[in-house]
Amino acid sequence: MFGLRKRGPTRPFPHADDCKILKADPGVEISWSEIESGHWQAVCGCGSQDVYEEPADRRARLDPLDHPPSATRASASTGTRPIPRSSGSS
Repeated sequence: MFGLRKRGPTRPFPHADDCKILKADPGVEISWSEIESGHWQAVCGCGSQDVYEEPADRRARLDPLDHPPSATRASASTGTRPIPRSSGSS
């Protein structure tokens, strides 16, 4: 959605020593293009560079990162009682 656009790697593209584009415009910045999910590529006249992002862990964290587990959350005094079974014959 809005504001969630990926911008690519933050490191600059390393040009070759004899790059004609860099000689013509010393302040040129080569943009990164996302080829596929997690695969970024920058292409210049002197070469190209590929960057692969590390895949994210798809498992959801169930515990908070900054708080230790609390013993009161899983205490036996939660007030839960078993549901009584009703007899099927009336």
